[in-house]
Amino acid sequence: MIPNLINTLAGLVLVYSVVLHPAWVEQRYFPLLGFAAVILVMALAARRGDPHPWFSRVNIALALALALLSLLPLATLPYLSFWVGFWVGCAVPVVALWAALYRRDLAAAAAAR
Repeated sequence: MIPNLINTLAGLVLVYSVVLHPAWVEQRYFPLLGFAAVILVMALAARRGDPHPWFSRVNIALALALALLSLLPLATLPYLSFWVGFWVGCAVPVVALWAALYRRDLAAAAAAR
């Protein structure tokens, strides 16, 4: 649960950074690669506690997309860095908070029928 809450905060800080400090985010490598590393490590840590594996798989895929984006020359691609950073920053907190709050066990629910 704690890694998912950290991912929620990381995603919100990413959206804040992309919207209010776009020149900082467009630097090559560090800002987006740092966010991608935090999201990836926390998604891997959350795999053990997630009720379903797709929560962490989505966050791992989004972290990898953000890491690939950080390798591009972002100063020449401001719209790409904004929109990918914005949507990754919106999707990661939603999925991570959903994983932190959702505790239904489908096997137990199917056995109760």
